[in-house]
Amino acid sequence: MTLLTVEVDQHVKGDVGRTLQVRSPRNSDCDVDVPMNKAVGLLLGRAPDGTWLASACSVVAPGPLVATGGEPRGGVIKVGIGIVILALVLLWALRRLRKGARPDLPGAPRP
Repeated sequence: MTLLTVEVDQHVKGDVGRTLQVRSPRNSDCDVDVPMNKAVGLLLGRAPDGTWLASACSVVAPGPLVATGGEPRGGVIKVGIGIVILALVLLWALRRLRKGARPDLPGAPRP
């Protein structure tokens, strides 16, 4: 196993420190091959003893990783907009129910 020291610029999920010790396989097709001082995204796993694990499949581009796995934004606004839309639909349905208005569909029975 190879022990890598990784500096964390931005974490996407979970709370991690500024520096991580990551274990990686050695002399296999799964070796983590990352140039020094280059930003990369790492999808890390945890071993039962708590150490971080990475393989060649763990290395991804940082931009798409942050865009895909970042924290959700605008949750309160989305819920608020959903409630407003629901209220409008319910008001429209109640108004139609009170008026007894029905759509004029071809072939539909007449009331």
